[in-house]
Amino acid sequence: METTALEHIRSGHLLMAVCCFLYLVWWVIFFWPKVSGGSAEGPLHTLGIAAIIGAVIAAAFGTTRICGGAVSLFRDATPATVVTVASAALLYIVLLVITWKMFERQPTTELLLFVAWLAMELFVAVALSQAGMPGLPVVIAVGAMAGFIGSLVCYMLYYQLKPLPSFIDGCIPLALVGAISIAAALL
Repeated sequence: METTALEHIRSGHLLMAVCCFLYLVWWVIFFWPKVSGGSAEGPLHTLGIAAIIGAVIAAAFGTTRICGGAVSLFRDATPATVVTVASAALLYIVLLVITWKMFERQPTTELLLFVAWLAMELFVAVALSQAGMPGLPVVIAVGAMAGFIGSLVCYMLYYQLKPLPSFIDGCIPLALVGAISIAAALL
């Protein structure tokens, strides 16, 4: 059972890396033109739409594989699942209030995505720990925290930057989470 669970977690992380790549393709197609004052048109526009749809599909399958693998490592996953979901909801609300009300950062979907990704990765770390896999949970948790903090910093800076730096700032979380996902798949 552990071997199958690890295979699901690893393949899910590969799908998350694909998600990040496709999301990055969408980002480049639709946000690079804003740096130069243009917009994506024709086949490029269609490719961008296909990329974001592909990213959503890869994320859906990836999270299902990752979470399914993690759940199977628990004797009883209910307590960890409830704590993870409740903690993620609370963290999202707290960060939303802080970033929006205190720092006047316009809320976007990315904050929800960062928090959900962090919660999923920490859930995996707890599951791996419960399964008695030394070292691996720490690597997953540290990678998740690094990816989350880096993404949150970029999230906060985005609207304060000029067009080219903000474009690059938007690429960083996708590249970071994609790299962390590849690393997790190879562990």
